[in-house]
Amino acid sequence: MSVQLTVEQSVFLRGPVSINVAAAGRDGWPCVCRAQGCMVAHDRKVVTVLLSTRRGQAVLDALDGGGGIAVVFSRPATHATLQLKAGQATRTALKTSHRNCATLYARALADELVTLGYGAELGQGLIAMMTASDLVALRFAPDIVFDQTPGPAAGRVLAAA
Repeated sequence: MSVQLTVEQSVFLRGPVSINVAAAGRDGWPCVCRAQGCMVAHDRKVVTVLLSTRRGQAVLDALDGGGGIAVVFSRPATHATLQLKAGQATRTALKTSHRNCATLYARALADELVTLGYGAELGQGLIAMMTASDLVALRFAPDIVFDQTPGPAAGRVLAAA
């Protein structure tokens, strides 16, 4: 059973946000990598995150081993942060829409960082890095959603299956 994200949460996840994907390996040690985009299903019950196979190999290995997934989405301008967790994630076939999502995501995140005073070079570097040709799509149905925005409400459960 999964939770249904609110419309606001669905919009937030698609950015501009910084996205980190985490899992625990068979040895119990955590691993993390940066995601390169997010798509939310029309029913808002399934989320797909995109990551580089090369940079995310440890996370992919952990997920292939049956481990759960945790994904953190944080908006640089406000530090508003959501965390989603699920007991499993599966790879799905990469589509043109996934590649388009990754490109739009990289541009939106780069633009957000430039508005915060970071140089355009950083934005260009992010775009170059995040439009990797080795993308993989991970699909999961969140079991729980947390508010992780720094402050007194951090860690509050927003929705649970």
